[in-house]
Formats: sequence, structure tokens, C-alpha cells
Amino acid sequence: MNEKIAIIFIGTNKYINFFPQYYGALENHFLKDCPKTYFAFTDQVDQHFLNYDNVVKIKVDHLDWPFITLYRFKFINQIKEKLEEFDWIFFIDADLIAASEITKDDILNHGKSLIGVQHPGFMGIIGSFETNGNSTANILDGYYDLKEYRQGCLWGGKSKQFIDMIIELDRRVDADLEKEVVAVWHDESHMNKYFVENNSDVFTLHAGFATPQQGYDHIKANFETKFIHLYKDLNEFPRFAYSR
Repeated sequence: MNEKIAIIFIGTNKYINFFPQYYGALENHFLKDCPKTYFAFTDQVDQHFLNYDNVVKIKVDHLDWPFITLYRFKFINQIKEKLEEFDWIFFIDADLIAASEITKDDILNHGKSLIGVQHPGFMGIIGSFETNGNSTANILDGYYDLKEYRQGCLWGGKSKQFIDMIIELDRRVDADLEKEVVAVWHDESHMNKYFVENNSDVFTLHAGFATPQQGYDHIKANFETKFIHLYKDLNEFPRFAYSR
């Protein structure tokens, strides 16, 4: 029997417009033999292109940066009971588009319970982990293997381990905010802390699963392009610091 797959999409404001391309590419390339259900978190649930039998719409408010990304664990935590019905769960950024066939051998058949993707900007070097001791994402509170820094655009796991992860990271983000602390790379910092705490359970996909659309020719030359991270004008799609 093929595994049941849940896919988490978060698209508020202009990001909702990526959904038709996102959905079509995943249907065509991603685990084609497995039944997939998409959970679309958006402030625009009336969009006609969300009206597929395998799309579940969840209304959320659009939030200013960085909270729209920092609260992704909180959004997902709202539907944890529904997610228990699935075998595997994946969070995939709205602007990360499947570009070639991705099979169970590529992404499921590895014996690990969690999945991340190597950040293409940190190949062979230490990534930008959180080092602020006031944050729960701080990696200086112990000894961790830091050779892999995973990008927050694509991660997932078996349902139980995925749900355990989002419950814990929702709690940690809230704990930081109670101290008025925001991790340096927001949800990605928290994800990376959790992954290095559980390295033996994490399967890391190669950087071709997070190929930037522009530049990064060394990634394109050395890894098969599985997903393309679309180029976006930061004036239209701000995603750094406290921009809106």
C-alpha cells in the first residue's frame, strides 16, 4: 500500500498566487503513486484554484514579517489531529516548485523519521545557526554535529515525529517571544536546532532539492535539480529583518 502524504502550504497575501504552479508541479512530479492531501493555510480561502478535492483550506490572518514565517509551527499545530491520519508530512515553501520526478527512493526509503534539505548557501561550511544564548534555538548550549545546515524551505517526516517536532517548536518560539527574542533566521533557526539535537533521525536531501532559480551554478552543475526556489523581488516579497 502506498503511503498517505500530507503537504503543508502557507500562502497569505501575494504568496497565495504561487499555489496553482506549486500544486500542478507536485501533482506531476512528487510521489506520484502516493495519495496526497494539501493543507493550504491562507487569508484568501475563496480563491477558486483552491477548490480541489485533495485541498483542505485553513483560514489564517496575514502577519507582518517575521511572524508569518515564525508562526508556521503554530499554524500547523492547529491541525495536528488531522495530520495523525497520514504516514508522512511535508512542509514545502509556497515558492519552492518541483522540477523533476521525486520518487519514494529519493525521499522516503532511507530509514529515518525526519527529513531536511541541505542549504545550498552553506555547502562545506558551518551554517548561520543561532548563537544568542537567550534563544531556545541557541546551539551553544551543548555539543552538536554542525556539518549540515538545513534550509527551512522543505522539511518533513513520519507523522508522529513531525507532529512531535511542531509541538515542541511552537512551544520554543512562544518561549522566545515571552523574552522578546526572535531567532536570527526565525523558524529556520528553530528547525536547525531541533535537527542537530536529533541528527541520527534526520535524512538530509541534497542541495538540488532547494536549487535557487538564479545563480548557484555550482549547485546546478553538481546536483540534479529536484525543486527550484523561485526568484522574487524583495520589494514585492520581503523576507528579511522586520520588513512588511
